[in-house]
Amino acid sequence: MKKKNKKVYITSSVSIDYFFFLCKIFKKLDYDVSPLYLISESTYRLSSKSLNLNKLYLRIQMYIIYPIYILLIGLLSRKSSIFIVSSNTFFAPFLMHVILKIKGNKIIHMLYDLYPDAIEVSGLINPDSFLAKTIGIITSYSLKNCSGTVFLGDYLKRHAESRWGKCKQSEVIDISTDLTLFDDQISQHSSNEMIKLHYGGQLGNVHDANSIVSLVKSVYSSDISNNVEFNFTISGSKADYLRKSLKNYPVNIFPPMISKEWRKYIKNFDIGIVSLNPGGANVCLPSKTYAMMAGGLAILAITPEWSDLARLITSNQAGWVFDNSGHEDFSKTYS
Repeated sequence: MKKKNKKVYITSSVSIDYFFFLCKIFKKLDYDVSPLYLISESTYRLSSKSLNLNKLYLRIQMYIIYPIYILLIGLLSRKSSIFIVSSNTFFAPFLMHVILKIKGNKIIHMLYDLYPDAIEVSGLINPDSFLAKTIGIITSYSLKNCSGTVFLGDYLKRHAESRWGKCKQSEVIDISTDLTLFDDQISQHSSNEMIKLHYGGQLGNVHDANSIVSLVKSVYSSDISNNVEFNFTISGSKADYLRKSLKNYPVNIFPPMISKEWRKYIKNFDIGIVSLNPGGANVCLPSKTYAMMAGGLAILAITPEWSDLARLITSNQAGWVFDNSGHEDFSKTYS
């Protein structure tokens, strides 16, 4: 029998790995689970690289069609239903609560990225702008009124609540990855072989592209240059900057892959690189970190030592942390 006949809807505009893993967890707990998404990962990867109408249509799907879709499902759902709503469409938890609270449905806010903070860090909007304040009101409402909010780290929770107000109820979890999706035949590195480093996924404004460029240049100007190889599968606003900065260096730079292909691909590497600039460390934690750990890679994390990402690496003895916070204590920005 299903657990108290509870219906759980798990929603995300894009169907990426952690979305399906969350569905799998609730099914194992014997809930009646329905995944709700609009865009496949492969479609998202292709459309996000486009500079034409495909990219425009992707945004329309994420910010107009998807919210309407999950809202209609919510209006037709039973009163006792639970909706776990991802923040990748930042206003979706707010919208679902405002409309569905009259039915008594529970809305759980799955906070993967914090807005407007993430786009402020990217330099796309000013923190004092009308847009930033409006998005802040939406975030504040979601934290205070949704049945619960799930954070991906203690620091992210402290930062969000110090700026936008205390949650009605909250829990802190690690982003997880499904170990069963990874081949358990992880190749073992030999001390006589080339050391191969890999960065995969988004390289955007919250990531520290400058430090990655400096890392590559420093290695290739050292006496270990003949024993190290860098490989990048990247997209995002800093991808072209990385390509141009390293065009005279023997690095491999490719477009990102869908998760199924990438999981097989990373068996070729020894160390996974992840990065967040100090501002980005306030608002997110790269999910690729967990996937690379599951794939058997040690992690070189370029991030402030106070960040959730740094604590993940050090507490699990999973690699090394390069502290890029400089002389400024960004951890106190909103404390």
